[in-house]
Amino acid sequence: MKRFIASLLCAAMLFPAFFATHALETDAAAAVLLDAVTGQTLYAKNENVRRGMASTTKIMSALIALERGDFSRVYTVNAEDAAVEGSALGLRKGNRLRLEALLKGMMLVSGNDAAHALANAVAGSQEAFVKMMNAKAHALGLQHTHFANPSGLSDEQHYSTALDMALLTAYALRNRQFASICAKSRDKIVFISPKKQVVVQNHNRLLREYEGCIGVKTGFTQAAGRCLVSAAQKNGQTLIAVTLADAEDWQDHKKLLDFGFSQSEEIVFRFQKTTLPVVGSGTQSVGFCESEVSFCTAARLARHIHMQIEAEHFLYAPVVQGQQVASVVIRYRDKVIKRIPLHSAADAPRLVAEKSKWEQFWESIIHYGKFGSQTSKIYGR
Repeated sequence: MKRFIASLLCAAMLFPAFFATHALETDAAAAVLLDAVTGQTLYAKNENVRRGMASTTKIMSALIALERGDFSRVYTVNAEDAAVEGSALGLRKGNRLRLEALLKGMMLVSGNDAAHALANAVAGSQEAFVKMMNAKAHALGLQHTHFANPSGLSDEQHYSTALDMALLTAYALRNRQFASICAKSRDKIVFISPKKQVVVQNHNRLLREYEGCIGVKTGFTQAAGRCLVSAAQKNGQTLIAVTLADAEDWQDHKKLLDFGFSQSEEIVFRFQKTTLPVVGSGTQSVGFCESEVSFCTAARLARHIHMQIEAEHFLYAPVVQGQQVASVVIRYRDKVIKRIPLHSAADAPRLVAEKSKWEQFWESIIHYGKFGSQTSKIYGR
């Protein structure tokens, strides 16, 4: 059982940030700026209005493929895959590729042919794959989203909202492979048959034009207009911007992300004298290599951020310097949003003269009685 500890000298210190004084405006029909870690909206415009989302659909398609697909499998492209209208990787009937290659072709060059081939490879049919997409949307609580195809082609039953797309992206970015692929400015796509390699460049200009950009997906149809989902990281903070039907999306996303980062606030949690008792060693306790941790979030959310040190009541020897012995748990309201590991600053070797099991048992009881009744405390605000 773990406990929360902190020395009396622990303190959460706030460093106020610059506040933008001008009103933020975009040309989008709908837009959202989301803090990816807390899930809180920092800017919104028609965020719950249902609209077509074009190829940003492929965020969900990629997620389903990553969670449900067998990436060791080789897929043979059929005539229907190759004939899908719109942007394309250039697949031909009979081409053989692994699922990872199809995924890259779908995300980097927005290949509709790759999206439909990937759907068939994962689910056996477009209909079965779309059912997976809608089931996932329901599971994630995306109440205003419905998919009709894996590529984003216009359909009356294919829609989402700026907020739903931001929440979907925040979830998808937790998948390391998804985050890795959508952050690539360029990559190689390997065809198994006919054997060749194609170097492709990501359609997302922000990867090259905005410092800290980590993705995510472009989109366009005549009906939906220009759609864009972007994400960027600075100082450990991740922001997600979504615009639907925005002719000036590149510039608007830069404005949205700049606005969000300009509002950030750093919270520093200090605990210089915190130690953990050690059982079975001549070293009675160990401290941490770290003396503080920091966390960046939007200024208006900072008062809801709480930090605690989570650790066992005591450690058993041997303890090795650099070994993780505790964590700082960061909560937004009551939700755990991040854990930061803490490491031992010193060795605590096991005593050469081994104690009997009864001696170890009673020493554990003594340590529990001494330290186990401490009350959890939250330091900050």
